[in-house]
Amino acid sequence: MTPSPSIRSTRLKALIATNLLIAAAIIALPFARSAIGQEGGAVRSISTYSMAGGNIGGIDSGVLFIVDETHEEMISLMWNEKSRLIVPIGYRNLNADAAGSGRPRP
Repeated sequence: MTPSPSIRSTRLKALIATNLLIAAAIIALPFARSAIGQEGGAVRSISTYSMAGGNIGGIDSGVLFIVDETHEEMISLMWNEKSRLIVPIGYRNLNADAAGSGRPRP
């Protein structure tokens, strides 16, 4: 049993409308949202990075320190063998640390 021409026409219009909606979403969504890591939605400039490996007491696996030289920030990461994931250990704003270096530490 074949559908009548009016049902085919309605299905075709619905299919076209759905495809147009999906195409609009594919085009619009990348422009509508910013990444979670962006500060206030601002676009950051291209950076220069340095990496160094090291050890921290109490942690069996090594630690990777990544420094963003342009924005003067540092993050430390370690590999968790049990979960098989890279785990962030800490973050530092090096510019803020340097600005506060004139104060004596307790």
